[in-house]
Amino acid sequence: MEEMPPPSHMQISANLDLMRAVAVMSVFSSHLCQSLGVQGLGSLGRFGVFLFFIHTSFVLMASLQRLETTARNNVSLAVAFWIRRIFRIYPLAILCVVLTAVFEIPAHPWETYSWIGLKGFLSNLALMQNFTHSLDIQAPLWSLPVEVQMYVILPFAYLAMQGDKRYRSLVLWVLSVTIALGALLLIAMLPMPEQNKPWLVQRISAVIYAPCFLSGAVAFDLVRNSTWQWKLPAWMWPLGIFGAIALYGPHDDAIILSKLIRAWWISIALGVLFANVREVRPNWTRPVFHWIAEHSYGIYLSHSIVFWIVFYRMAQFSPWVQIPALIAGSIGIPALLYVSIEKPLIATGGNLARRILEFGK
Repeated sequence: MEEMPPPSHMQISANLDLMRAVAVMSVFSSHLCQSLGVQGLGSLGRFGVFLFFIHTSFVLMASLQRLETTARNNVSLAVAFWIRRIFRIYPLAILCVVLTAVFEIPAHPWETYSWIGLKGFLSNLALMQNFTHSLDIQAPLWSLPVEVQMYVILPFAYLAMQGDKRYRSLVLWVLSVTIALGALLLIAMLPMPEQNKPWLVQRISAVIYAPCFLSGAVAFDLVRNSTWQWKLPAWMWPLGIFGAIALYGPHDDAIILSKLIRAWWISIALGVLFANVREVRPNWTRPVFHWIAEHSYGIYLSHSIVFWIVFYRMAQFSPWVQIPALIAGSIGIPALLYVSIEKPLIATGGNLARRILEFGK
């Protein structure tokens, strides 16, 4: 039987671009408001990160599916996948960490720079701050250790979803929620000072955010297996994203744990919705969202530094100077980073992964 071509959501997708663009702009807008002294939108930025988690998992499951077609075995599949991810996430993160230390840039634009120590510096370079109880040298870096740790898990989740039985991803999602709740309950019951428990929670951050990631895996599984997807109109996708933000509640600075269960349920709802809406039709916004999505990693890592330069290092200048500088920095720096670092090293990682997949054939 001839293999059917992959659904359009597995390829270049305007719906995926929209989700990733909204994710990074939510973080950008939240931090911009804080840099201007406007408080109360911290949750908007946090939910933007959850959108990243959903998007990342879907895209990486599709990547594993493509790699599997040329992999000799599951080991070569996992190694090739990890090689690609290392070259994707580490180069720009390392540059951000080094520049922050060299130029003494504070973690948040409105703070004063403070050296985090050699242990903290090395932990940030390795993207393992949550394991070593180290401060983030740049505030946006908090989510990257979670992503790296999920990279370790995702190939196993993909392999667990293989076979004739459909929708195993839903079982994995329920299992992830159960494990996360059990871990949080266990920490709450431990006989230790309450002030020490947040650090313990931070160490298992990959566990407590796993339901958000696996929501993307559920979306992938539904797209791959379902025979009735693409029935809902395309306009329901942007409505669903902004409705999810509203349900999460962007207008507060509540800590993540207080809204964690809400984030899980909203994430799975978005995953299911994504798998069952049509692609947004081409219009003038599509190139804009695609550009933002393509450069989102550079925007995510550089925007806090841009805010510090514009609003604090250039505080003596008038808004007529600051606003053009803000626009130029917010667009130009991510574009430069993508062309000079991200794109070449993504290609390098892809070439190395290809050699691993072809070795021994």
